[in-house]
Amino acid sequence: MAAADERMLKEKIKNSPLGAYFIYGDEDYLKKVYVNKIISAVVDDDFAEFNFHKFEGKEANLGDVYDSVEALPMMSDTTCVLVEDMPLDTLDESSTALLTDMLAGMPETCALIFCMMSVNPSSKGWDAVKKLFEKYGTLVRLDKKETADIVKTVEKAAEKRGVPFENGVARYLVECVGSDLNTVHNEMEKLCAYALGRTVKKADVDAVCSKSLEAKAFDVMRSLHSGRFETAMSKLETLISQKEEPVMLLGAFVTSYMDIYRARAAVLSGLAASEPAKYYDYKKKEFRLNNASRDSRGLSLPAIYECIEILAKADEQLKSYETDKSLILEQTLTKLAAAESDGRR
Repeated sequence: MAAADERMLKEKIKNSPLGAYFIYGDEDYLKKVYVNKIISAVVDDDFAEFNFHKFEGKEANLGDVYDSVEALPMMSDTTCVLVEDMPLDTLDESSTALLTDMLAGMPETCALIFCMMSVNPSSKGWDAVKKLFEKYGTLVRLDKKETADIVKTVEKAAEKRGVPFENGVARYLVECVGSDLNTVHNEMEKLCAYALGRTVKKADVDAVCSKSLEAKAFDVMRSLHSGRFETAMSKLETLISQKEEPVMLLGAFVTSYMDIYRARAAVLSGLAASEPAKYYDYKKKEFRLNNASRDSRGLSLPAIYECIEILAKADEQLKSYETDKSLILEQTLTKLAAAESDGRR
């Protein structure tokens, strides 16, 4: 079977879950979900003790894996063998031959899963391994989803729970907590429990979700960009009282202004605000550029330059002087507000 995408993997698990799998990619949540789906499709819970075998790959012996694959089911029709993070790229010649024989001769009663949870099989040494699974099994890469896809997933999951999201709120949730699916799923569950029986609103996200530091800092910037200086300062003081690291906060402020600079420069050049995503690392975060374009309407490029210079000086102060770091942040926010005010006239 050729390399499979997520849709093909779903179909295989639904229609013919047995066989060999090699699952990898950078989205840990999806890897766990689909491994569990395969196990559930193959293993009877009542007899899992006899028919489900799990190996920690870094310590396991391939011969033991082979024996488990060949073992007959007990009081059931099928078995499942899960191997996590086995370094198949370093197998010697005899072990490679054993792996090939195991995959080529997979019994019709077994699902064998090699899942790379903490190993990134991207080096050339893995190429031959992947080709083996393409030939004899199912090779599937599960990477992080685009923001739009995550939003759809959240909205569908919430609908199934009878707690729909108000338009735009699922996207706001992703912006607040990040694109890690495990985090998004957990925060969605919290929201559904909190808003049981009604529609989830933006205020619910603000009330119950654990925002990332980046999202909290962007909240400060969003208030500043919209001309609500007192609100921005109040939010900054809250973050300081929560003992958030000043250097990390300033770093997020810098990120906000770099987004604004790139988006504003693109728009002034007659391009879409999202154009810089082609040249900088905005994978799964293209929405930041659109937000930055919205926040910077009417702001001149010289004013943006001035704000970046203010932040550069603040960064130097935070890292060079034994002064009150909270005071530096507050003074910096005040200077930024003044520069933006002048830059919008």
